[in-house]
Amino acid sequence: MKRFLTLFAAVTLLFGLAACKGGPASQSDGSRPQSQAQVQPEEEASPIRFLGKRDDVAAGAQGVYYLGVSAPNTVYYYDETSGQSVPLCARPECPHTDDSCTAWAPGLLYLLLDEQNDSQPLYLYSSTEDPSGEQYPTVRLYRMSANGADRTLCMEYQNGLVDLQMAASDDFVYFLSSEVDPATQSSVKCLYQASLSDGKLEKLQQYDQPTILLGAYDQKLVLEHNNDSYLSAVADVFELDVSTGQETQLFHYEASGEMSDDYNPAPHSVAFSHGQYLYILEPSGERTAQLSRRDLRFGEEEMVAESVSYYGSQVAEDGCFLDGKLLLTCSEKIADGMSGSTFAIDLTNGSCQEVTLHDGYGVPYEVAGETEQHFIIPLGESLRTAKVTGPTGVEETSSYYATDFYLLKKADYYASADNRTPLQ
Repeated sequence: MKRFLTLFAAVTLLFGLAACKGGPASQSDGSRPQSQAQVQPEEEASPIRFLGKRDDVAAGAQGVYYLGVSAPNTVYYYDETSGQSVPLCARPECPHTDDSCTAWAPGLLYLLLDEQNDSQPLYLYSSTEDPSGEQYPTVRLYRMSANGADRTLCMEYQNGLVDLQMAASDDFVYFLSSEVDPATQSSVKCLYQASLSDGKLEKLQQYDQPTILLGAYDQKLVLEHNNDSYLSAVADVFELDVSTGQETQLFHYEASGEMSDDYNPAPHSVAFSHGQYLYILEPSGERTAQLSRRDLRFGEEEMVAESVSYYGSQVAEDGCFLDGKLLLTCSEKIADGMSGSTFAIDLTNGSCQEVTLHDGYGVPYEVAGETEQHFIIPLGESLRTAKVTGPTGVEETSSYYATDFYLLKKADYYASADNRTPLQ
C-alpha cells in the first residue's frame, strides 16, 4: 500500500544492483538395523497455507493488527470487542522504539497473519535499505504469537526483490523473488522455501517468465505464469508439489485485445485459487458469467453460480474470498470517468449481491481483510510525518504517504451504506 517504487524504478533497481554485484551417511554405531516392524512412520508434513499479500494491516477474527499512524515502525492491535487499540507489547513501561520491544522493527514494515492456523501466528516483514546503496534491501521476517509473545527471526534474504504474496506451513515459509540470473543477466523469478527453525533458504524453482503465487493447499503451491502483452492476455495456472517438484497444469486462458482509445481485452475466463479449490469464472452471455469450482485434491467439479453479473470488458478485475463469499470487483470506463461495482457471490448457495460503494473516481472499494463484524477498507492516502530509524541505525524524521484504513460493518457493506470509521 506504500508508494515507494514505481514498476520502472523497481526494474531499474533490479538490474542496477545486479551490475554491482556428499554421499549418504553410513551406520557406524555397530547397532543392528531396525526391522521393518520397528521403523516408525514419517510424521506427515503440515499443510501449506496461503498468507495472502503483505500489507499495512492484517485482520483476524477478533481484531486487526496495523502499523501506527504516527509510529510506522510499531505494530498496534485493535480489539473488536473493546474498541481499543494498543501496541502489541506486554511491557507497560516500554517506549516501543528499539529491538527490545516485540511490537517494533526497523525499516519498512508489513504484516501477514496465518489466520488458517489455530494459533494464528503473526508475521512481521521488515525491509531495510543498504546504507551504501550497492546491495538489495535486507528482508527480515519475524514470527510471533497472536499476542506478540515468542517473537523469533525466521528468515533473512538479500538477493532480490521479494513479491507481495507468501505462504507458510508449520515448518516453512514460501515466497517468490525477482532476481537477475548471473549467467544470462536476465530477469528471473525464483521460488524459495525458508525453514522456520533455522532460517535456511532453499531455491525450489527458477522461472524465466512473470510468475505470481495464487494460493496453497496440502503440500502444493498454486502459481500463475502471466504473459500479457499490449494486444493479448495470456496466463497459465499450475500447481507445484514442493515435496516432489512435480508441476501440474490447471488452467489456461488467452484473449486478444481491441485497439481504440484504450486497450480493451475481450471477455475471457479467469481463475481464483482458494484452499484446495480453483474457482473459474467464464463468460456465459452479454455482461454475465458463470462460476464453477474444481476440487484440486479429488478432481470433482461443480457449478456455484450460473448467472453472475459483471461490468467492464473483462469478466473480472479482482477477486478475494471473505465472509464465505467471492467478492468480485469489476469496473469499466465511461465518458466522465469510471463506473464499477463489487459482486458478492455466496459460495454455498450461489446467490449474488451487488455492492455499489466506490471512491471519488468511481473505483469500487477494495476489501483488505475481515473480522467477525467488520471489513477493512483501504481508501485514499495521507501525508504523514514520523520518527523512523534509518539504514544506519540513526533516528530520522521522515515524511511519507501511507494508505488510510477504515472499519465498515459487513451489514453496511452489503447494503452499500458508507458508514465507515477510521482505524487508528
